Amino acid sequence: MKSNFAVLGYPNSNNLGDFIQSIAAEEWMKPKIPQRIDRDQLHKYQGTPVKLVMNGWFMEEPTNWPPSESIQPLFISFHLNPTAERGMLNSEGIQYFKKHQPIGCRDTYTQKTLEKHGIQTYFSACLTLTLKRANSVKSDKKRKGILVLSPLERLLPQEEINKQQGLRGQLLSIAQKLKQPFKSNKYSVAMNRLEAYLSQMDEEVLVKTQLMSPSTFSESDRIKAAQEQLECIASAKLVITSRIHSALPAVAYGTPVIFLADGLQHPNQKSRFEGMESFFKMITSEQLKTLEKNIPVPKKVPEVLLKRFEKELNTFLKD
Repeated sequence: MKSNFAVLGYPNSNNLGDFIQSIAAEEWMKPKIPQRIDRDQLHKYQGTPVKLVMNGWFMEEPTNWPPSESIQPLFISFHLNPTAERGMLNSEGIQYFKKHQPIGCRDTYTQKTLEKHGIQTYFSACLTLTLKRANSVKSDKKRKGILVLSPLERLLPQEEINKQQGLRGQLLSIAQKLKQPFKSNKYSVAMNRLEAYLSQMDEEVLVKTQLMSPSTFSESDRIKAAQEQLECIASAKLVITSRIHSALPAVAYGTPVIFLADGLQHPNQKSRFEGMESFFKMITSEQLKTLEKNIPVPKKVPEVLLKRFEKELNTFLKD
């Protein structure tokens, strides 16, 4: 059954976490089937007026903001990255946010940034915290093993061509190449620490990545892989990751999480984690040496957050 509802689409994303956020929004719309609208082309939408749940990381193309007038947004679990602030918080962008306030912010960094411009906000946390385990696996399915999901990928050297043009682009490219041996060594050391920790755990280990290239896999392939990733998270005894949208679904499913924060010191990364500390244990790989060798107790999602999600989404999604 089609509807006038929509979720964010990610035709060019290699990160299954983006698709997981849209799956979380879709669960609130069942049995209706929402359409997907490219997050970075919202200004071009000219179809039938739609209600769009605006949860996620914004955005790769900040000059494409604000969205089309045919889109009625619900700002919830919204993250404004420092890389996009200047493009999105011009006078037109600020007025758009004020028109649709209060803005439910995924992290306290976004909340503080918007409030500096007189925009009303509240801390919503992430919509993936509302995912239901029974939607991914049978409720009586027995958990087994440790799922290691993209634990330290951010320590790997950046291989893609730098998008900056001219002299600045050349200098950045040279800097990246100079850093590669250092980064490779840091990754190797961190992986050795993780492997030493896992070797002391009497559990089967499954290792997976949250990254899939859009040049190799279709969007439907990546959506299916995101659903399969959620099944793995819901089936595990423990998740070890450095990806927010592996960690937060685990919290929603009652799966214990160890979050490895190696390589997340840059402001563009740190901004995304402000306010997340209460949901999962964040440590560095070095701290694995002193971590207890047993499965930690899972954290629970605060009831006040779940009730706010229920109120906002049920009101917004009324026909």
